[in-house]
Amino acid sequence: MLYSTSFFAPIPYFQSIVKHKAIVIDLHELYKKQTWRNRAQILESNGPMYLTVPVIRPNGSQSIVKEVKVCYKTDWRKDHWMAIVSSYQHAPYFFYYGEQIRELIYHEEPILYKYNDTIFRQLLKWLDLDIEVSFSEQYHSPIDKSDYRISLDKKNFDIEQERYIQVFSDKMPFYPNLSILDLLLNEGPLARKRLTSNKKK
Repeated sequence: MLYSTSFFAPIPYFQSIVKHKAIVIDLHELYKKQTWRNRAQILESNGPMYLTVPVIRPNGSQSIVKEVKVCYKTDWRKDHWMAIVSSYQHAPYFFYYGEQIRELIYHEEPILYKYNDTIFRQLLKWLDLDIEVSFSEQYHSPIDKSDYRISLDKKNFDIEQERYIQVFSDKMPFYPNLSILDLLLNEGPLARKRLTSNKKK
């Protein structure tokens, strides 16, 4: 099954991959701006916010995923980490995962998909998901909109999620479909069960 690379992927991404024993990350698709390939959505005190990894597309709009580089000209990693601390320092499992998340954010890797891969494989370990991950050797065009590179490439999902207690549940409604970070920091080891128990509408 082909998937796009993703930075601290949204919960629906993980709800999808748990159905498979092996997945392939597409390195040959055209890189799309403003997608989960280089951004994640967390929950802060005023609502959802995006964390975006700045990138360099060597061939502009015709750059393929394996060519895209991470841009380190600004201190975005500090901004990401401070946003996560501000949002989740009182989450039940921040003490357990926090420092390791910081290390993932600060690890330096010039190629975006490799940067994401380091994060992704650690998330699989934390979620106790035994899924084989490999990379595509050539491009395969999507057959239809059910292709995961298309169906998971959107801001609003039609995948139902069980509600769980979020950090700001006392003052704002439940926000589904956030980064897996939200589920992991609030639910810890129970996150895996949440992923496997949720169903499509």
